[in-house]
Amino acid sequence: MFKAAGNTKLLVHLFLTVALVFAIFQPIGTLPEAQAATITVDGNVSDWSSINALATGTGAAQSFKMTNDGTNLYLLIQGSGLSTAMGSFWLNIDNNTATGYQASGWGATGIEWLLENAGLYRYAGTGSSWSWNANTTLSSSQFFRSSTVIEVAIPLTTLQISAGSTIQAGYIDNNSTTSRLPAANQTLPSYLLTSSGGSGDPGAATTVVYPVELDSPLNNPFKGWAPSAKTTGYPQQHKLVYAGVTWKELEPTKGTYNFAAIEATNNFAHWNSLGVKVVLRFILDSPTGAAHRDIPDWLYNDMVALGQSPGTVYNDTTGGMGTGNNMGFSPNYSSAYLIERHKLAIEAIAARYNTNERPVAFVQIGSIGHWAEFHTWPYVGPNGEANYTGAFPPNAISNQYVQHYIDAFAGKEDKMQVLIRRSIALAKTNNKGMVMGMFNDVFGHKDSFDADWGWYTGTQNGYWDDIGQQQPAHANFWETRISGGEFYGGAPGMTAALTTGSGFTETQRQTELSKPSWLGPNSPASLAVGNTLQSNIDTLKKRMGYHFVVKEISHPSAITGSSFDVNIKAENKGVQHFPFGWPVEIQLRSGNTVVAKKTTTVDLRTWKTGTYTLTDSIPVSGLAAGTYDIAIAIISPQTNAPGVDFANTNRLADGAYKLSSVTK
Repeated sequence: MFKAAGNTKLLVHLFLTVALVFAIFQPIGTLPEAQAATITVDGNVSDWSSINALATGTGAAQSFKMTNDGTNLYLLIQGSGLSTAMGSFWLNIDNNTATGYQASGWGATGIEWLLENAGLYRYAGTGSSWSWNANTTLSSSQFFRSSTVIEVAIPLTTLQISAGSTIQAGYIDNNSTTSRLPAANQTLPSYLLTSSGGSGDPGAATTVVYPVELDSPLNNPFKGWAPSAKTTGYPQQHKLVYAGVTWKELEPTKGTYNFAAIEATNNFAHWNSLGVKVVLRFILDSPTGAAHRDIPDWLYNDMVALGQSPGTVYNDTTGGMGTGNNMGFSPNYSSAYLIERHKLAIEAIAARYNTNERPVAFVQIGSIGHWAEFHTWPYVGPNGEANYTGAFPPNAISNQYVQHYIDAFAGKEDKMQVLIRRSIALAKTNNKGMVMGMFNDVFGHKDSFDADWGWYTGTQNGYWDDIGQQQPAHANFWETRISGGEFYGGAPGMTAALTTGSGFTETQRQTELSKPSWLGPNSPASLAVGNTLQSNIDTLKKRMGYHFVVKEISHPSAITGSSFDVNIKAENKGVQHFPFGWPVEIQLRSGNTVVAKKTTTVDLRTWKTGTYTLTDSIPVSGLAAGTYDIAIAIISPQTNAPGVDFANTNRLADGAYKLSSVTK
């Protein structure tokens, strides 16, 4: 007899325990023969066809079934390449995981009986000690084994159980840590003994299935990479793109918003056809290597005509902005006319994209500073010039721009969510009750993250901004809103942040602390699949945002009555919740047809990192007799079809996931 965890042979000292064995148990060899009415232990599993599996797997042991009649408990393992030399069933007969032996490799088990090969043993230890008393050896009419089938009948009187007892059981093939049912680290499935005789009432039993997990990143909405929308055909999969839109592009003529042009430039139709959503930023100042303005010419001319300074032309010679990013025009943000026209532009953007098609998922604020990043650094020129590349406005002015976003996008957060780069009071306290997400445009850079002036330090503790204003914290904003950003330093910075060693270690640390769902436009989307950074790219993408895995489903082994109860355990292995209130649906399916379903009350916005239980009932009145697949789906409001992948096998053609099957 072998110990499951360590293959250590148990030396059953029959001579030392024979008196105890004879006193408590029937003598070996006098166990009553199984008297099955409809289950015959012969290796032919056709008499099990009406019994549903309690657990399934992909190893040598692939299906575990259990049933009973008035005489016996019947166990069935089906698989491929099952060991014909060693296998063990583990039985918890009192439904109490705190009593009995704690078998390794599963959750709490509380085992009272062990059937190792044909030998049946009763536990005699303290819970952790390996101490068993031999009870009997099953006969050939009670025990059958081949490389594909293991079939067992154990008299109920020997196990000291009867109708109404709830037991739990598992099977280990050849002392394996992986070829076992249920799978490693799972809970043993439960079974309620019936009094109906024959093969038992499968409706009274509970089926437990442990879906197979995929260990790869998924290409899911609202997470991962967000490369530039202006280019298509990126090698790495992605479900977001970034569109930085200048005011000059949006409103080349006063009062006329050229959405058709910016959507063509940013390939909106192409991305929509692929289910890819847009991260949109409205920009008034985007530095380049040539003299230019990013506000419309008519706006500039109107400001001059009104006697208002239109802004500052800059050409940074300090090198601080970087080669090719040093020239542009910083608008006069304090201009009342500029503020008035900005409000109208933001309202137009919100109205344009507040549709069920939902092309834009996230809107970044945006608007103020170089690259719309809320700064006009460098502030001091090489000769001590103040406001060298333009004046950044104080709160009284900048808050007006932020308020435009709040007013325009409030009430539309089921379709578009607003993020801001810097923590300010309006990010969480405003007249519309809007709470903003945040984005970090220098993700991966250590000092820019948690130095005294760093982005993360500021969000958690508050900070003094670049013009001497004290700004409040927006601590733990990721509890209810999304975190995003992009890698620092262009391609060199991104490469450093993804390179194994201190760079990637820092990236992972920042991921755990600030919980980003997406990064872009500076992202690895343009790198060839299989490049030297691929492993770290995949690791990061899998951890970013949400990553849902179905761990377990339990349900009655047959459909009876007017409703069908389903209990699903799922885990979010990502760092962030799902951003929108998409419904979760449980389904009964016949082939590709959904014949019954229930929209659950699950709110995925509350599924942060951790394990969750979904319990609900599917109405089944009028459902015809037959065998049905049980499936789960997260439904996209845009398409009214499954829109999110789980990290599990058995993905169906429409994107739902088969978890189990059941018969009525």
